[in-house]
Amino acid sequence: MLELLNRIATGSGTEEDLSLLEELALIVKDGSLCGLGKTSPNPVLTTLKYFRSEYEAHVRDKKCPAGVCKDLLDYLIVPSLCKGCGLCKKFCPADAISGERKEPHWIDPEKCIKCGTCISKCKFGSIVTN
Repeated sequence: MLELLNRIATGSGTEEDLSLLEELALIVKDGSLCGLGKTSPNPVLTTLKYFRSEYEAHVRDKKCPAGVCKDLLDYLIVPSLCKGCGLCKKFCPADAISGERKEPHWIDPEKCIKCGTCISKCKFGSIVTN
């Protein structure tokens, strides 16, 4: 189940993985001989029941509605909010941010490691994820 959840969270999951995840969780629940084994798949079954649309967004759209699956986030600088102060650029460990002083900056998605440093350094709220 962990392998399936990891595939889904990284954007490489499929519709079949969702079905298999639910099937495996039910098999573990029904086939376990102890109380712990019978209840261990409950978080997976509960989230599939109440948040299935979020799982489907991960699989179909390669997006994380909750904004927590790092591999499915894109970091963007909103040009109208960026003052060109350069703090994000200075602290980016991947050198993924470009731009001239006092001009809007931009993030190279190929270089970005999605660490979030830029968001924490930006004083103007110009860096967003989607």
